[in-house]
Amino acid sequence: MADEFNVSFIVPCCDDYSFLRECLSVLVSLKPMPQIVVSDASRDRVSVRSLCDEFGVDLVEFHKSSRGAQLDAGAEIAKGEILVFHHADTEFTQQHYHSLNAIFQNDPSVLGGAFLKDVIDLYPSMKFFTWIHKFFITHIGTMYGDQSIFVLRSVFQDLGGFRGMPLMEDVSFSSRLRECGAVNLIGPPIRSSDRKFLKEGRIKRKMKNVWLVFLYRIGINVERLAQMYYGDDWSTD
Repeated sequence: MADEFNVSFIVPCCDDYSFLRECLSVLVSLKPMPQIVVSDASRDRVSVRSLCDEFGVDLVEFHKSSRGAQLDAGAEIAKGEILVFHHADTEFTQQHYHSLNAIFQNDPSVLGGAFLKDVIDLYPSMKFFTWIHKFFITHIGTMYGDQSIFVLRSVFQDLGGFRGMPLMEDVSFSSRLRECGAVNLIGPPIRSSDRKFLKEGRIKRKMKNVWLVFLYRIGINVERLAQMYYGDDWSTD
């Protein structure tokens, strides 16, 4: 399990240059060093290209943002047996990496999973309910993209990946992965930037996300949901 490129990180990016620099500086320092693939749809492609050259990581470029398509394209050039789909604004430490490798070393039945979310960081008032959240997400809850979903490459391919979905790609993939077999939610809990929550308000942002997931589950087209989520920044061209 310690071979180079045994783990591949696929990092989708869209105008996240400041976060991407910090993310790459952390990922390239992990031991054993993983393969890192940036799948970029930023407007400033030159800067991202230069950054990837600086850190010596692989790059896939897109003309239009589509999270599922970007993740699928990154997975296509991944060499690792284990794929980690990691957001540029999400933390990752050597401790997280040890935990990731350990779960596959110690339990051959594991097909994939994600990291537990540090909900207290986002919602301090939920401190006394974290055990309920942990139980729910561990056994039946959706694994979201900001939890750094990981999966065996062979399983990812068998499941058809993220199917190029512009939104709800993580919700769809999480359901299919749980149906496939053993899934593990592991620690330490992981944190992401709360900039979107601070901009829109924590409750408003959370309700928006819950509403979009509900609409997806009752069959609303993902292209329409992407328009609702991204607003004027989204186009079907």
